[in-house]
Amino acid sequence: MIPNLNELTDTPIARTNLIKLEEDQLTTIQRLLAPVSNIYTIDFMVQRFTKERKEKSADYYARIHQEVKSCVRQKLGLEAGQEVKYELHCLPNYHHVFFFLAPATNPNSQAHRTLAERIEKLCQQLTAENHDLSRLIQGLFSLHLKMVMLEKASERFSVSPTYFNSTLYLNARLSQPVTQKKGTGVMEAFELDIYASEYNELAFTLHKRKFLVEPADEMHLSLDDTSVWFSIDNRRLKARRKLDARDSKLDFFRERSGYGACQAYTYNVVMNAACERLSELEIPHQPIPFQATHEVNQFATDLDQQLANTLLVVNNGVEFSATQEAYFFDALANQFPGYKLWPLASLKHSQQTRFAGLPANTSILVLNAVDEERSNSIRQQENESVEYNDFYAAFADVRKQPELNWDIYTQLKLDRLQGWLNQQPLPVVLQGMNIDRKLLDAIDFINEQLISNPAQYEIELTKPHSRLKSAVTLLKSKVRRTKTELWFKESLLNQHHIPLPDLANGHYTAYAVRKTKSNIHLLGYVELKIEHGQLRVVDTGIVEGEFEYLSVDHPALGRLKKLFDKSFYLYDHTADVLLTTYNSSRVPRLIGPAQFNIVDSYAYQEQEKALAERQGDKFNGYTITRSAKLEQNVLPYLISPGRSKYDSLTKTQKMKHHHIYLQPHENGVFVLVSDAQPTNPTIARPNLVENLLIWDAQGKAVDVFNHPLTGAYLNSFTLDMLRSGESSKSSIFAKLSRLMVEN
Repeated sequence: MIPNLNELTDTPIARTNLIKLEEDQLTTIQRLLAPVSNIYTIDFMVQRFTKERKEKSADYYARIHQEVKSCVRQKLGLEAGQEVKYELHCLPNYHHVFFFLAPATNPNSQAHRTLAERIEKLCQQLTAENHDLSRLIQGLFSLHLKMVMLEKASERFSVSPTYFNSTLYLNARLSQPVTQKKGTGVMEAFELDIYASEYNELAFTLHKRKFLVEPADEMHLSLDDTSVWFSIDNRRLKARRKLDARDSKLDFFRERSGYGACQAYTYNVVMNAACERLSELEIPHQPIPFQATHEVNQFATDLDQQLANTLLVVNNGVEFSATQEAYFFDALANQFPGYKLWPLASLKHSQQTRFAGLPANTSILVLNAVDEERSNSIRQQENESVEYNDFYAAFADVRKQPELNWDIYTQLKLDRLQGWLNQQPLPVVLQGMNIDRKLLDAIDFINEQLISNPAQYEIELTKPHSRLKSAVTLLKSKVRRTKTELWFKESLLNQHHIPLPDLANGHYTAYAVRKTKSNIHLLGYVELKIEHGQLRVVDTGIVEGEFEYLSVDHPALGRLKKLFDKSFYLYDHTADVLLTTYNSSRVPRLIGPAQFNIVDSYAYQEQEKALAERQGDKFNGYTITRSAKLEQNVLPYLISPGRSKYDSLTKTQKMKHHHIYLQPHENGVFVLVSDAQPTNPTIARPNLVENLLIWDAQGKAVDVFNHPLTGAYLNSFTLDMLRSGESSKSSIFAKLSRLMVEN
């Protein structure tokens, strides 16, 4: 049923961030209440916190935390300002349960028996109201694990963990030191999130967080429990505010001695601590591994990416120097021969007439200036201090405050979306390119090297990891990615077809969903027919509304219970089945090898390195490497072997090929798209495992592994251009539908 499918044998077993609990929920809760320390035990309270009218969510949650701290201090007889450790979770009807540390009691004491009776009563109440007990398990084990990390993590991390409002930050790093001139710096850390599912699984996720920090005012240290504080190099730093962490310098993986500062290492430290604490509590459990049984290795890599439209390039506030401008536009001309520079004033004038005066099949590329603290170009015209995480945050503000004025490119994106919603799409293809300081510095460095020593310049270009090679690649990749995006948009909106000779005939509609803060769905759809080696676009659009309304015009979605933000669906008109792929807390993340303890391996490596350096020897015994050998691979599947030298493909084609690893399971198929090209010394973000499901007309799950739609989907992968930060490839069905709502 799946073309180009290969069965795999002797595949590696990867460690993931998931653990399966093997007892019923009530028994697990009782075990979690058992004291494991002669210093403290865990107690709990339940209280209702209602949201005031017009109270902002951030203020509401801050107030809850302050009230919880006050309740716990009163219960324990503590003074105001004394630190308390607690875990807070929401129950139905604004009720919140908070678990907190209390003085230790004997397991057979009356106090402990009373505690057990109270938790059992709460469990009975939730069960009677048909509520799951997983939130209680989540809260209890979260507090257990965070206490373990606070007690023992100093052995594994160079910076002590930071605890604030029941949130734990691990493995913090100053990515920008505090300078005397600015008085501030940038601190980055991993925020630990623990999730317990109704299916008795524990999932551990590390989120990258970024803060603007300033030195502490020693007079207020003991009084301020409303801010995050970091201790580093014998001083305290206060977080002034959160920053957008999408451009975080915290990598998922670093080889050699850099491993101790990366996300993969932090994950493994957390998982080791979780397993140890579960064992101490005598809670039966099993890690959930990932092991591929099959592979699909057919990718659409030979797409014709010649642009057909007239391309107009507009500079929207980028301040190039003369040398930067010359080099940048030369690079642009290499990929876009015949492009035309268009004045910003002309763009603004043409926008007023909805581009009526432009010839058919015109594309507009807008170069946007992006400053250091932003990761996108979405901004207001008159108040640039307002930051937006993404375009849909701005779209939500437009709905509430239509009088707001926006930067020209943001306004163009808003016009484009509103045009689709009004069934009057703009007649031009729009594309942005963000120009930041990093790119301009790279161009300066290239020019300096070229002028100062032309002969050495050519030598440095041949070195795969030289600074010059990285600078040149940064610009080339940005321009090529922009060209790929333009080509897909032209193919979707103007040409209405893409040559895909390897896909079987079929009739599909691909859907992509975005969800606003007001719970309104935006549904982008692309109806497609594949015939005679051509993918033909039949219909496109974006519609807005509640799920029930959308499912009337798109009945294929009616078999779902709800739509999720950023979700993707593929409907097969012939077979009347609906496919989805998604990543959620219950889908595993690959974090390391299951065969050996990588945390201990790293510690041993660093001990041996320190010994060698003390003896004046050069150290070459690194165990944390990019080796893909089965017994040495520290990231199975993410560090994967390249294709055989006997493969008939050319070298260029080999570098573009990837593996789609498959692991069937009782609730679908786990899918991981992994690079076949050599792994870099650092991996900023890992490729994510997704789960693949298919429903029939009655909404029942079908056998995914043996359904033709699975084969059509898995053979539709191309090099990616929308989610390049997370993964280097995706299905063309997902790519086209997401173009409607994402760009």
